[in-house]
Amino acid sequence: MWYSDLYRRHLLDMHIDDWRDEFLSEFSAEAYVENLKKAQINYAMIYLQSHAGLCYFPTKSGTMHKAAEKDPEMIRRVIDLCHENNIRVCGYYSLFYNTREHDNHPEWRLIQKNKKSNREMQLSKLDLDCSSASGARYGFLCPNNPEHMQFVLDQIDEMIDYFELDALFFDMPFWNHTCFCEHCIKDYLEICGQEIPEFSTNEYSKMNDNEKEKYLKMLDYRYFSMGRFIRKVTDHVKERCPDMPVEHNYASSIAASSASGCGQEVADCCDYVGGDLYGNIYNHSFACKYFKNISKNQPFEQMFSRCKPSLGMHTLTKTFDQMKVSVSSTMAHHGATLVIDAIDPVGTMDARLYDTVGQLFNFQKPYEQYFTGEMVEDIGIYYSNRSKLSFNIPNSRDCAIALSGNLIREHIPFGVVSAINDLSKYKYVIAPMLASLEEINNQCLIDYVKNGGVLLLSGFNNPSLVKELTGHKLLGYTDEINVYVAPSNDYEHLFDCFNTKYPLPYSSSSPIIEAGENSTVLGTITLPYTKPDEIKFASIHSNPPGIKTDYPAVTINNYGKGKVIWLSVPLEGKVVWNNPAGWDYTEYTSIILNLLQFAKKETYSFTSDAPTNVELTLFKNDGYYTVNASLLTDEPRAFKLSAFTVSVKTEKAPERVVLLPDETEVEWSYNNGYVTFKTQDLNIFDMYKIEF
Repeated sequence: MWYSDLYRRHLLDMHIDDWRDEFLSEFSAEAYVENLKKAQINYAMIYLQSHAGLCYFPTKSGTMHKAAEKDPEMIRRVIDLCHENNIRVCGYYSLFYNTREHDNHPEWRLIQKNKKSNREMQLSKLDLDCSSASGARYGFLCPNNPEHMQFVLDQIDEMIDYFELDALFFDMPFWNHTCFCEHCIKDYLEICGQEIPEFSTNEYSKMNDNEKEKYLKMLDYRYFSMGRFIRKVTDHVKERCPDMPVEHNYASSIAASSASGCGQEVADCCDYVGGDLYGNIYNHSFACKYFKNISKNQPFEQMFSRCKPSLGMHTLTKTFDQMKVSVSSTMAHHGATLVIDAIDPVGTMDARLYDTVGQLFNFQKPYEQYFTGEMVEDIGIYYSNRSKLSFNIPNSRDCAIALSGNLIREHIPFGVVSAINDLSKYKYVIAPMLASLEEINNQCLIDYVKNGGVLLLSGFNNPSLVKELTGHKLLGYTDEINVYVAPSNDYEHLFDCFNTKYPLPYSSSSPIIEAGENSTVLGTITLPYTKPDEIKFASIHSNPPGIKTDYPAVTINNYGKGKVIWLSVPLEGKVVWNNPAGWDYTEYTSIILNLLQFAKKETYSFTSDAPTNVELTLFKNDGYYTVNASLLTDEPRAFKLSAFTVSVKTEKAPERVVLLPDETEVEWSYNNGYVTFKTQDLNIFDMYKIEF
């Protein structure tokens, strides 16, 4: 596709209201495009409408921004100038965040049980609590309202008719909350056979069994109904313009909980996947791996805001090094970087930023010709959109991101995968804390093991999968919320520094199971001396291990041609939740790697003695490999790292190893099937080429 080699992208945030005449009064299409040219942009996402609900084009269906009423050509001039300068254009449209239509059409609103919208309720509290003003800015529209659906389709027609667009991007494809409008009530009854449920708590872990069942059904409905809306949007664009790429913001697939309804159904409607995320650099790397493997076409699109930490700080910009680290992480995964800037309310842009972005992309440009090949991934972290059920217990997303960071530190080749990917190519698959909502995808994991794969599972929130693969039966959960995992006899070597007297600690309760009859128990639960509701204690600052049990904590089973390792507690994730220090426990990752090797001895596709804050990625092409080394840090000033050694597994000795883009020769050796070379000192990013 025409976008396959466009890696330098840009979005100018224009969620600007029009209650003052000065808003956007100084907007200049010429200045806009000159800034894009300075920044070396070759693909620009341009606002055609915003969360405010105001359109930057002549519209019969909606409301024009007053600045656009005075100058209807303001955005069309930007687009025309982009095309004159060989910059492709993707139009931006906000689907469900639309404050103007929220106010104009009360019947379209996403409403609470009291029949009021969030904006209405926030506005009603303004006299009592000024802090509600920010929340009152946003008006949410319902995905199930047919008039709203038709309005969106009409607006798409208007945009396509008025602008010469290369692609369209649709923002905010997720549910903000349960809607109780007449259309949702009717649709839910028809689809689910019951009324929309209400819950005594929003925390899944605190719900009773009946509430959990209803909650999961409601979440399943959200995925279905959001996918139904998004599918209509994409299909309508394709009916008008069959070759026009469509992208829906997929950030909520990572950033939001399972309640958002943004999942595979949305990704299926995207020609390529991307999204704006605001976590640390390790979250950035995780998103790159997930987006890469979920996207139908490449490159995936990784967005980052130039504001620090996000657009809420309009005049605070990330340092050059912070932006270069973000760009380099995306480069290391062969993705497209989209830089998000925010326009000043009067319509101006800070030209200084575009000089900086130009420097970043001038650095990137020589490497773009090498953004090809298949990423080498030995371990697949199985990520489930449907298993992010609570923020206050270990869930699939939190565990997957934590494990991703630790595998980076260990320099293990891995990817982030889902049910749509071919799992058979992975030596190991790790599936942390899957929930029963993921049951619809269980078969892909079952088939993977049956055909010889090694799968590591944790938790018992997907009971049908655990029962099928292990035969385990859930008996309950420990009352204790701090437990320990002690090695069984003969398996202490798998647990590194931990043993029976000094077992591995974990800050959560544990399932109590009856192990399947063909299971080998590698570790058991040890409980502390006291329970949480007891005043007496053994040690005043902690709950040391004191009571040995025979509750299985780590088991291994044969299944078909493969093996299944089951963990009662998710060692993949953070051990201490809500820990302000945010420690990631590499000791636990070491145990996971020991368990995988115990199940099946495998060698990894590369190894390195690089520092733990270096990420290595490997891509295989016909006739050559590329090795990317990128520094991962959120510090305002990056630091140079001393040279380190990289060893890459190959079928034969290479002809040469070179440092790109200048093709500087690098000394290498070949032993035991591995090409080994020493890098130069690392200053944020380097790429090496191994030629055969």
